[in-house]
Amino acid sequence: MKKIILTVFVLFFSFFAFAEEGKLAQHYKIFPKNPDELFLEAISALNQSRFEISEIQSQNGYILFSAGSKFYLLTVTKKYQNQTEIKILPQNSDFSISEEVAKQVFSLIEAKIKTRPLKLVK
Repeated sequence: MKKIILTVFVLFFSFFAFAEEGKLAQHYKIFPKNPDELFLEAISALNQSRFEISEIQSQNGYILFSAGSKFYLLTVTKKYQNQTEIKILPQNSDFSISEEVAKQVFSLIEAKIKTRPLKLVK
């Protein structure tokens, strides 16, 4: 009986872990672009969306910006040869509302570079 209860318990919590991973996957994309060019495109997309940029660190590849009363961190990192990852994460780790901001910025970047992001193969 204990094994059955333990199995149900583990399955129940693993369901929530997969749901959270799905939410996190919507906050990053990989583009076939140079990191420097993509960083400039990200700044352009944030300006076009009229988000308030608080801080830009081009050497470290991050931008701190706000949308409404929420703060977000956008990071641009080189992953592989000619592949760059952009992450847009809420500063307070509250993923419940921030999904629309990430979608908006990603769609503007995709429109500017006229290419689709690469899908990560696991």
